[in-house]
Amino acid sequence: MASETSKQYIKGLLAEAFAKLGFDAKGAGLDIVEPGAEFGDFATNAALVVAKKLKLNPQEVAAQVAVEVKNLDMAGTFAEVYEAKGFINFRLSQKALLENLNRVLVVKDDFGKPEVAADKTIIVEYFQNNVAKPPHVGHLRSAVIGDSLLRTLRFLGYRAISDTHIGDWGTQFGILLLGFKMLGDRKQVEKDPINELNKLYVEMNSRIEKDPALYEQAKAEFAKLEKGDAENRKLWQWFVMESMTDFERYRELLGLLNFDHNLGESFYEDKMPSVLEALRAKGLIATGETGEQYVDLEKYNLGRCIVIKSDGATTYATRDLATYIFRKGKFDFYRNIYVVDNRQSHHFKQVFKVLELMGYPTAEDSIHVDFGFMSLPEGAISTRKGTVISLQNLIDEAQKRALDIIKEKNPDLGNKEAVAKIVALAAIKYFDLSHNRKTEIVFKWDKALSFEGNTGPYLQYTHARIHGILRKVVGNREKVVDNFSLSLIPYELNVLRKLYQFPNVLQQVAMDYLPNLLCNYLFELSQTFNAFYESTPVLQEKDEQLRSFRLSLITATAQVIKNGLYLLGIEAPEEM
Repeated sequence: MASETSKQYIKGLLAEAFAKLGFDAKGAGLDIVEPGAEFGDFATNAALVVAKKLKLNPQEVAAQVAVEVKNLDMAGTFAEVYEAKGFINFRLSQKALLENLNRVLVVKDDFGKPEVAADKTIIVEYFQNNVAKPPHVGHLRSAVIGDSLLRTLRFLGYRAISDTHIGDWGTQFGILLLGFKMLGDRKQVEKDPINELNKLYVEMNSRIEKDPALYEQAKAEFAKLEKGDAENRKLWQWFVMESMTDFERYRELLGLLNFDHNLGESFYEDKMPSVLEALRAKGLIATGETGEQYVDLEKYNLGRCIVIKSDGATTYATRDLATYIFRKGKFDFYRNIYVVDNRQSHHFKQVFKVLELMGYPTAEDSIHVDFGFMSLPEGAISTRKGTVISLQNLIDEAQKRALDIIKEKNPDLGNKEAVAKIVALAAIKYFDLSHNRKTEIVFKWDKALSFEGNTGPYLQYTHARIHGILRKVVGNREKVVDNFSLSLIPYELNVLRKLYQFPNVLQQVAMDYLPNLLCNYLFELSQTFNAFYESTPVLQEKDEQLRSFRLSLITATAQVIKNGLYLLGIEAPEEM
């Protein structure tokens, strides 16, 4: 029985056992958890739920079901199935652990994939950078969380489609257009388009704070753009072209997967009128005191969702309504997820509710994968105020620090600069991904770029350390195990158990959209391996069968670390 189907296998055994014993387990939930080594490898409270429903003694029900499950386990997957305070606990057999080890060695890069692909379409929208603004550390979260989720979903067999939904429309362009017309020098902007345009944007916002009347002028510039003004259209197209070139450079710099779609907000310009017509046909649009048009969501405690401003311009909400409807029609998706920071929670609640009122199943198919905001020790990051650390500066500094450490630790390494780039990116990405996405993060250079403890470079080093050992081996270093009765010590069994957990961790990451669960797992696996290696001889082991097994064990460990790092968007060098 393949390890990635272990929870499904247990559910099948439980259902059959309840049925054979005559217990009605319908609606019991049959949730399977991994409680920790003290209580076994898996556990379920299904007997407690069934016993409560049938008004029976839960310990007696659990004991009977445990015996029946053990009898039904013809594959010999479990050494023990037993009752503990009404819970049913499962402890894997050594045979199952060694079969899983062999599976890692055979399927290699595919270990962790389910036997049956999920085969459902999921849209993953992330890294929604804005035109004419260089990405900064505040954009990092959406980029790396979205990329990791995309990799994981595809690995599990989903038809995952990526879209940046880049911000290339809205009042911000009115501000930029006004700034360029009032303050811009085209020749100066052409020398360094994105940074120069960003300077204009920051300066214009500074002036608007002092003179609010300028904001009305900026809104008027966007309204002209939206109505097809030739001058504003031409300037806008130039800004977008330069921004897309810059966006692609940063995508490559961050090592993100190629995007399937890069449909900016402007793509939906000609699709918004039909959305507004549909809203009117359903009687959902009201007109406000100053002429704005909105959907009244007060009875849902969501206020007013404005779809047309008082000056006639559309809103983010209008464009997101059009985006959902377009995607639903084109892809008929199973899930539509938006990797956007938690400041937009109210916005997405409004959009999902309006779509629901229009008859769309957003309660089931749309998810805001929110994350906490990234800030600096001195306060919030704001492009408008110019208080940012650019991604370029972040990566440059990380590479410099990584190179210094590599020169110190491994001066004879031949490709130091190339490895430094890989290690620097690992440090940056892992710092972000290892946090629960819902938490707020204060960006600190020393913590983000640390190369010790629970960090990306630590995992990379563990992977490289194993390959350093394997380079000393002559002959087959990944021989499958055919003796399932080997006398194994706890350190070895601990590593085997961690390897077995990998497929289940991936399923949990995909279910909860939490890459930090994979980070936690890989760190624990690396710690477990290092504890094993420091206490147990491998190359020096005299017993040939044990030596062969241990070489297979460390080879499999390196493989799983590599697989996991790939899903985090991190490379696994074999030497560093």
